[in-house]
Amino acid sequence: MDLIKRWAGLLAVAAGCTVAASAAPLLNEGFNDVGTLAANGWVFVNNSSPPGSTAWFQGVPTVFPAATGAADSYIAANLNNATFGGAISNWLLTPQLALSNGESLNFSLRLLGEGFLDTVEVYLSTNGASTSLGGFNLLSAFDSAADTGWLDHSLLVGGLAAPATGRFAFRYVVDDTSVNGDYIGIDNVSVNAAAIPTPGTVALIVLGLCTLAGVSRKRKPASWLALSGLALMGTTVQALPEDGVMTFPHVNVVAQQAAPQPAAGRDAGGLKAYKDPVTGKLGDPTPEQAAALDAAIRASAAGPKARAAAPRVIHPPHGGVGMVLDTSHTPYEQTPAQGEKK
Repeated sequence: MDLIKRWAGLLAVAAGCTVAASAAPLLNEGFNDVGTLAANGWVFVNNSSPPGSTAWFQGVPTVFPAATGAADSYIAANLNNATFGGAISNWLLTPQLALSNGESLNFSLRLLGEGFLDTVEVYLSTNGASTSLGGFNLLSAFDSAADTGWLDHSLLVGGLAAPATGRFAFRYVVDDTSVNGDYIGIDNVSVNAAAIPTPGTVALIVLGLCTLAGVSRKRKPASWLALSGLALMGTTVQALPEDGVMTFPHVNVVAQQAAPQPAAGRDAGGLKAYKDPVTGKLGDPTPEQAAALDAAIRASAAGPKARAAAPRVIHPPHGGVGMVLDTSHTPYEQTPAQGEKK
């Protein structure tokens, strides 16, 4: 019992250290005042051609309200980013951020559409404070010609050879404002660092293992049980597949193959009767007659007669007549009652 208490306390402290290691968001923007974004490191680049009368602007509640907060607390763009018939390419770059694998970009997005295609692309650059658009790589794209409502999205950073600095970017894209483009909104942009266990967490786990290893020989079964519990804590049980077989990591599950079924006609067993060609009487065949009947049955099943309607009449090579019977054609002979003659 003391061992269990020690182990439970160790896990509780380790869990607390892991939570403490979760850093505050690297970026958290609710767009309460779009006019302050530039001073906070955001960059606006409207490459629409030819440019229109709008760029990025404060959300308009009469079009639709914000995802959270005040009704106008989101950033918006519309088809007037370019002149009528022009092409929209309107960029919104985040401040420079520290980047590492496992970070997540989170945001709320709404495309109004109303029958006109709206598209928003999301990019990442690892070129520090650079605002050169050629250094941005596409992460994902979202488009719709109908109102999507506010949808929450999360994109993970991965594939970095080493930690870097750079920016995320949103790009509103419309190929021809005479046929596409309406109104879009972005809200609740945040960048969260991946949670990293502190060195104290790792040290506690090692300490726990050492403590368990030091348990007396009499209590070795309990220590091994605790170690097994530690191993199982890191085991993920996968969802049941369609065939109903549960799988585990590092375990190969091999399905037992069904026993092969004999080919049609291969087993010539069953009820056999032999009709004597002289007397015309039915009786049990001799071993020689049974073997001949089996050979004739196999030959019949292998040929076109295998598809013929039952019963099948066969003619063994040594004379007589044979018949392959199933349950619907099995003849029965009534046993005479006691005192009656057969």
